[in-house]
Amino acid sequence: MKNTVFFCFAMGILALLASCKPEPVGGELANTYWTLSAAKLDGKTIQFPKAADINLVFSEGKFSGKAPCNSYFGEYSTKGSAIELGEIGATKRACSELEQENALFTLLSKATSYSIKGDKLEVFGPTGQLSFFKMKKEKAEALRYTQGVGKLEKLFPELDGGDALHLFPLLRVDNPGNYPYQGTVVDTSFYPYFSSEIREIWQGGGGDVLAVGQYGGFFICRVPGRYVSSDIAIFKVQGSEMQHIETTAWAWCDEGWCNQQDAWLTDHDGDGRTDIIKHYTLTDDRGKIKEERYTLLLQNEANELLPDPAANLDKGKYRMARI
Repeated sequence: MKNTVFFCFAMGILALLASCKPEPVGGELANTYWTLSAAKLDGKTIQFPKAADINLVFSEGKFSGKAPCNSYFGEYSTKGSAIELGEIGATKRACSELEQENALFTLLSKATSYSIKGDKLEVFGPTGQLSFFKMKKEKAEALRYTQGVGKLEKLFPELDGGDALHLFPLLRVDNPGNYPYQGTVVDTSFYPYFSSEIREIWQGGGGDVLAVGQYGGFFICRVPGRYVSSDIAIFKVQGSEMQHIETTAWAWCDEGWCNQQDAWLTDHDGDGRTDIIKHYTLTDDRGKIKEERYTLLLQNEANELLPDPAANLDKGKYRMARI
């Protein structure tokens, strides 16, 4: 009788403990940064070196991170508190912690649910559990830069334009010839690192965005315009984004009229900051100029480009390209 009572009591305690186990609650994963704090596989704690910096980053539909030996990446999906991490890709560097790394990958690949509570992330699976805490802000920002806009920056080579870089548009995108600003296609996976307003324009305009180069602190792109990727725009890195500063050079012709604007990047006032000079013309079908204007934008200490209405420009120095 005593054994029966004890058995029932023990089973009741186990049931109570099971009922007290918190249910996964899910949470917003996109654009979050985490550092591993603990890992258990088959009831055993995985021991990582104290110096190991193991992290996990989620973007829109993709994850990446650093394991003891290698960087890893893949795709994920969630529904409520359920999570599925797809096949994990990783670099192939060998080290003495490969066994622990493989255990980490096993836990990630078999994850079935998760919870975000405050600064903690718990990832659960049939064979174990991973615990993370939110990455420190400074470190997350540095990682965000390296993986995002910092990686984007590397697409832009330094341009040698002398004292003034002359930017002019490309009218025949199907026959660029010796046009100097052909550029490298920017993969659409980099678009989130540009401002949302400019992305909307690109998505509606057709054509590619091409990284041309950098000059005087500006990043120069060929972007979709009236004739597909025919316009030239300049950007500056601000925080974790490339912010659109100015569409500097463009051209289009219609019903006997042609519009063209060229631009020059130069330190016009000698203060060490890059300024912009723009030359615009409207011509008729005989090539006669009907409208013409020059504009000088001076960059101030706050990196703002402000028009100088009193500018005295040497108009013979800033002649437009024949396109």
